[in-house]
Amino acid sequence: MSGNLPIRDYEKLTIAELDAAARSATLEKRRAHLDQAAIFATLGERARGFALADN
Repeated sequence: MSGNLPIRDYEKLTIAELDAAARSATLEKRRAHLDQAAIFATLGERARGFALADN
């Protein structure tokens, strides 16, 4: 996955992963979705930080 996604895309991906975690049948799947959500949230924050630094 490219590191050049808009901030909104990271936010949508984070929400989708959190939703998937909430619907997960097993603890292992829930943890995997939560881990991925954390990654997307971090990337979104990083993108937001870079966007603010450019101003």
